[in-house]
Amino acid sequence: MKILHLIDSLAYNGSARQLSVLAPALAQGADSVEICCLGTDTPWSAALRQAGVPVHVLGWTRWLDCNVFLRLREILREASPEVIHVWRLPALRALAVVARELLPRVVMSAALPATGKLAWWDRRLLAQVRSVAVGGPGDAARCVRQGIAEPGLRIFPAAVAVPKRGRESFSARSIVCVGKLERETGFRFAIWAFDFLRWLYPDARLRLVGAGSELADLRALAHGLESDAEVQFLGPRADVSDILQDAEIVWIPSEMDTGRQVALEAMALGVPVIASALPSLREIIQDGATGYLVPAGDVVQLARRTKLVFDDADLRQRIGAAGHEFVAQHHHLADVVERWRDLYRSLAA
Repeated sequence: MKILHLIDSLAYNGSARQLSVLAPALAQGADSVEICCLGTDTPWSAALRQAGVPVHVLGWTRWLDCNVFLRLREILREASPEVIHVWRLPALRALAVVARELLPRVVMSAALPATGKLAWWDRRLLAQVRSVAVGGPGDAARCVRQGIAEPGLRIFPAAVAVPKRGRESFSARSIVCVGKLERETGFRFAIWAFDFLRWLYPDARLRLVGAGSELADLRALAHGLESDAEVQFLGPRADVSDILQDAEIVWIPSEMDTGRQVALEAMALGVPVIASALPSLREIIQDGATGYLVPAGDVVQLARRTKLVFDDADLRQRIGAAGHEFVAQHHHLADVVERWRDLYRSLAA
């Protein structure tokens, strides 16, 4: 079976990370797996190629780029996929422009309709695809409210590579945040909360992984708080798992409902997660058991929960082990990959 994954960007976001985990695992079977990224090369596109997955990068930087659409049409013709797995709405719009007749072959991930001017178009396109996959019950309920028909709606848990046991060592007092450096990820709250902690723990470090338009503002904030040395901007990285594994705590201070993939990866490694109490994060984190939830933007509570974990090794171990067990039971890569294969086969039949 020929499967083409189409995504608008392989810069750090939950969909791109999920694709980078799924595609190599899918390619280990008998199926042919290719990726077409409308955007530019990133560390993840290079990592996917190293894993043996063909990646076509089209260099899309503006909507009205005819060369990108012509190249996409050519790739679709050459690949002749039986199933097209589309990630995110911009990629679905691009597919509709060049090959609307292929929409019945599409399974769509990360499909929550936009609320802006293109929402009407998104809903029309989603009505024509074979299946829409979402990450949890909350996402499914929102899709139904937006008019997506339930018969084609499926819940697929995020896939995570789960080691047999949690990590055995880490860098003490290391806090990690991973995501786009955009306002909605709330990294400014992380810097503010860290400013409380660094006076209590002079050896503490905050490591921010990702890129985005807020980089200059975040650097300026760290400089203004005189924490330039302690707040480290690592940029976009392909070795996210290694960075997470080395952390004592992972923060997800999002303002919007993002960060589920990062939380699951950290939990799989046995790293305690402290996250904003947002719907998709509440679905995977049981407050005080598998992690901690704090109100979005509440830097005082974020710092307090972190102090609890820093000061109590038994608590850190207990939360890390519980998170690892939860992910192993509900999000194991091998189990999720088989579910995707079953769906692809049913769509190609």
